[in-house]
Amino acid sequence: MTSTYLGVLDRADPLYEILLTHVEPYVREPLFHVDKMCSHRVYKYTEEKTQTSVVGKFFGLDDVQEERVYRIMREYDNLNEIRRYGFDRFPNYVVRPISRDGSIGLALTEEFVKGQNLDHFMKEAVYDGKHAVLKEKLEQLAVFLSELHSRTKTDETVKIDSVVAYFVKVLDKLLKQSVISDDERKRYLELMDKWVTLKMLDRAAGSIIHGDATPTNFIFTEGKEVVAIDLERMKRCDPAYDIGMVCGELKHAFLWRTGNPQTSEPFIRHFLENYAGHPAAPAGAFEEVTTRTPYYMAMTELRIARNDYLGWRYRKRLAREAMECLKWGLLPG
Repeated sequence: MTSTYLGVLDRADPLYEILLTHVEPYVREPLFHVDKMCSHRVYKYTEEKTQTSVVGKFFGLDDVQEERVYRIMREYDNLNEIRRYGFDRFPNYVVRPISRDGSIGLALTEEFVKGQNLDHFMKEAVYDGKHAVLKEKLEQLAVFLSELHSRTKTDETVKIDSVVAYFVKVLDKLLKQSVISDDERKRYLELMDKWVTLKMLDRAAGSIIHGDATPTNFIFTEGKEVVAIDLERMKRCDPAYDIGMVCGELKHAFLWRTGNPQTSEPFIRHFLENYAGHPAAPAGAFEEVTTRTPYYMAMTELRIARNDYLGWRYRKRLAREAMECLKWGLLPG
């Protein structure tokens, strides 16, 4: 993960006292070096003597996006909640929250865990041919998600109103960006309606899901441990939401870098088989999850297509890939 060094944290900064109290209470006059992470308003603080690092996430005190502020402030509670299910120990681990202070715009401080994220191994698979390594990491991630979904599963069925609303929101954004046409938007909505009525998405048993299962939100340590970060979007929903997002990200990672939509298929299949084949998964899990996965996979591809750092032609191609994914998932058998 890239970062930019900013210097030393001023002792007069209110954050200094927070770090002193919660991170290094026994170090005399600790010195915290500050790095700006690639994410918006996210910083790493490393104490010079102990080399202990923590991550701080902030929101603007004048931020008018109340929904966003509420979401990132909630992450502290989300982390504590999910760790109570046994994700406070390795090999399947959720990063430890440390503190928060809304008065200074501090949404969360959390421990920093060294390792490489999933995107690192995707790049190595594409450019260096390290396919076996990526498959190993996908196996580890499949186990993590299978454990997460099985430990938190309830008998309550999923309400998909928010999922449908988000799908429409993404389409509206793509229309505004002229990535899709108005006619194409109508076609996506028709397909979405078929999924809602024919695939019975709202009959899935709910679990706690990560909610933002992108490649940068899973860290793999040297000890072959999986660490989940960025759980601000955690919620109870269909487990296929997480699974479809991982599959959609895999499709994008290989299509973007190779131009071939088929190169990701062996890795997607490997991930799905390991998720469904885990002992925590119920009988028939492969068919159960993969039946709904194409919907969430397509939604993920459309979500990625909103990013204007991607080439124009590629964004349109990814959107078309999402439409084909929706159609394929509706085929009988």
